[in-house]
Amino acid sequence: MIGLKDLKLLNYSYSVCLRLYHTREVRVRFAPSPTGFLHLGGLRTALYNFLFAKSHKGKFLLRIEDTDQTRIVEGAREQLQKDLNWAGIYIDEGPGLGGSFGPYIQSQRLKLYQEQVKKLLNNGSAYYCFCTNKRLDLLRLEALRARQIPKYDNRCRYLSTDEIKSKLDRNESHCIRFKLTPGMETFEDIIYGTITYDVVLNEGDPVILKSDGYPTYHFANVVDDHFMKISHVLRGVEWQISTTKHIMMYRAFNWEPPIYGHLPLLLNPDGSKLSKRQGDIQISSYRKSGILPQALVNFITHSGGGFEKDQERYLKPKSYTMDELAEQDHFEKVNLQFS
Repeated sequence: MIGLKDLKLLNYSYSVCLRLYHTREVRVRFAPSPTGFLHLGGLRTALYNFLFAKSHKGKFLLRIEDTDQTRIVEGAREQLQKDLNWAGIYIDEGPGLGGSFGPYIQSQRLKLYQEQVKKLLNNGSAYYCFCTNKRLDLLRLEALRARQIPKYDNRCRYLSTDEIKSKLDRNESHCIRFKLTPGMETFEDIIYGTITYDVVLNEGDPVILKSDGYPTYHFANVVDDHFMKISHVLRGVEWQISTTKHIMMYRAFNWEPPIYGHLPLLLNPDGSKLSKRQGDIQISSYRKSGILPQALVNFITHSGGGFEKDQERYLKPKSYTMDELAEQDHFEKVNLQFS
């Protein structure tokens, strides 16, 4: 359970968020990778975004993040959309549906990423990295032997202009890295409150454009959220640690970041993390078992908090419709421990 102090902080953060609703259209997104089929945790994230948009008369987008081409599962994207529709979650903009900010599949947006990475190279926020996989593996092994956190040592950040030109002229394989800024970064999370973190303590400069021309998750995420005019990013808490890094990228572009809210993990009854590798948590398993979509949706909202529980009818709890759930959408009530 969260204490009174935490609740006050959450209420304050939420009130700040509410004030912004009047000046910014609410646009949220669900952005899965087609590397597997929709599971309970993914459905929970999509549901909270959908209800958030619905309750504020905003837009709910589906974006497919398929930049890791080696892990794509054939048919996963199509099945994901079918599973969302079965659950009663309908998309306003997305693949096959159109919208003013497409395409909504990242592999079809490569030209945009390459254009934007040039801006960061030109303003000194990013640099070419020519380190080989062998060198990176040696760095990692050496750090592990020294009982240190494995991270890139930023070696190529300090190459001279002539060295870079010479390597490019020789067509040496390279990626693009973003320059992280040391020091504590703070942002307001509408669920967790004030978050402060120094990403440099645990990471070296991250790759933002790989040698194959595809962006990494972190870079494509920031670029797409900006150009799709995403106002609020509601995602799993596992991404909270990356948010300060994302905010640095927004600052490098001189863009305004969205408002962030991170949903706590869904847990098994024994307290362990609910994993998408557990086949029985795939949405298709619930559907094949004959579980009705409204029952599954109510199970998720009752487990995660932020919605009313009909305590007086615990012998026969009420099953709320999507419209009724949207009216109850209050993120300051979300439990920080999901179970």
